[in-house]
Amino acid sequence: MSELSTQLATALPLDAGPGPEWVKTLRDSGAAHFRTHGLPTRKDEAWKYTGLGLLDQAEMQLATVTETRVSGSLNPSPLVEANVHVNMLNGLKTGQNGTMPTGLTVLSLADALSTGISGLQTLLESLPMDNSSDGFTALNTATLESGVVIHVAAGTDAGRLLINWTSEATPAPLLSNTRLCVFLEQDAKLELLEQFESSNGNTNTCNIVLQANLATNSSLQHIRFQQESKQAVLITRTEVSQQADSEYAYYGFDLGGGLVRHDLHTALRGSGARSCLSGAYLLDGNRHVDNHARVDHMAPNGFSDQYFRGVAGGAGKAVFNTAVCVHPGADETEARQSNANILLSTRAEVDTKPELEIYADEVIASHGATVGQLDELAVFYLRSRGLSESQARQLLTTAFCRSVSDKLADPVLAEVISQRMMDVMPQAD
Repeated sequence: MSELSTQLATALPLDAGPGPEWVKTLRDSGAAHFRTHGLPTRKDEAWKYTGLGLLDQAEMQLATVTETRVSGSLNPSPLVEANVHVNMLNGLKTGQNGTMPTGLTVLSLADALSTGISGLQTLLESLPMDNSSDGFTALNTATLESGVVIHVAAGTDAGRLLINWTSEATPAPLLSNTRLCVFLEQDAKLELLEQFESSNGNTNTCNIVLQANLATNSSLQHIRFQQESKQAVLITRTEVSQQADSEYAYYGFDLGGGLVRHDLHTALRGSGARSCLSGAYLLDGNRHVDNHARVDHMAPNGFSDQYFRGVAGGAGKAVFNTAVCVHPGADETEARQSNANILLSTRAEVDTKPELEIYADEVIASHGATVGQLDELAVFYLRSRGLSESQARQLLTTAFCRSVSDKLADPVLAEVISQRMMDVMPQAD
């Protein structure tokens, strides 16, 4: 293992921590996996284009619940208003406010484990840890204590729930591990908005695992917006299980962060389930953003769409890998994949790889990936209308990424995010 992996393995608690026996067993399993495999390296196929150089800081420490200082003043202003606000500091739930709709329950993971929420054990134990590429998941499981559990009762429209993530600058960089668990009962609806923003001095790492169970005809709209400092690291893994006629819509916006990795996986287990994954990423300097997505169609009449747009300037690097697998029996599936990128610098790099596996009949599937430069004719046209060259290029690149934010159902949120993208849009070298 790497020096960092050895360091983190040594820092893992020797006792299994609080909670029922099954939780202690789960933590022991995660710790054993991590001590054996450590963090992923470039030798793992899924991490071939993403190294962890920014994480190799000799004094990095595991964040613990007892060491986290509660301070609500650090949380940034929300992008938009929400029914319920949950504040997170260094991976720990520190506060909650707003009006809780009837049918919506939000608990800290520690409280949920002590009260024994139905289905929580099955959900937590269902997360696979197969090899060294799952090192961050194993680390998250080994330290399983901090997190949030969200439950929406049958037939409830819970509106918007905002999770406001921030990280406090510390003498030594912290690595926090947090678990989010989401349960939507039949016909339930929820909009989950995650906002990641911290001070410019933030050099911490946030390792988040989100698991969601969507019952029949339920709908989860999931927006993840991050504009972290260029020294910050964000690692996320999202696992969604969908039953018949359920819908999961993901919108990811990466406007910051020094090293960002998102692993998205949806399993369409019931007939007629829909999964739509969209994202926009803007890179400059030496920033690195990696999106890995996989959709498993396991039942007939499913629909999935992956739509990602990226702009890379400076020496920024983007990685995009999306896979769709249509399993036997998942007939009449429709699956679409699209990834387009604009390079604004000769030093910028994009590695994109769409994958498609089909083992069923009467399937409609398409995939495409492009990497190119701005259309110089379009730039010339805008300049002929009075815009400077930099204004013309900024307008075109913003419009390119706005095709993602325009998919949002809330026009106010779409406009706020579009303006944020314009404000930080990379410039051509």
